[in-house]
Amino acid sequence: MVEFTLVFLLLLAICWIPADFGLAFFTGQLASNAAREGARIGAADPGAAAQMGNCSIPACYSLTDGTVLRETAERVSRALMPDTSVTAAMLGTAAACDQSVQVTVTGHYGYSFFRLLRFFKVNVDPNVTITRVAKMRWEHQC
Repeated sequence: MVEFTLVFLLLLAICWIPADFGLAFFTGQLASNAAREGARIGAADPGAAAQMGNCSIPACYSLTDGTVLRETAERVSRALMPDTSVTAAMLGTAAACDQSVQVTVTGHYGYSFFRLLRFFKVNVDPNVTITRVAKMRWEHQC
């Protein structure tokens, strides 16, 4: 019984480490998809210039339906990145007809395994910052 307990804890740690890193990778993919979807929505919207700005989750959800910030925030996992901020900006100049919409999603993912290491007095920051940026040409120009 003692041997099983020791081996089981070791096997549990060995199985959880790749799962935790995989979940962090998945969270990064969700953030990347959210930024890309937000940039696509902004690029297709003729009134996108009036929707530029930034917000933090959950404040983004109180914005008007259909805005770039709200639509981007709805595509981010609140459970995996609870303190996410979304920024939308219009880049370029209207006179040169080279405007584009850039959406940035930034948040923190907390590794469970690193929290477990802190229980054993290993001083490791369990949070890693995930930032994803997408930029698309604004379709309603010149």
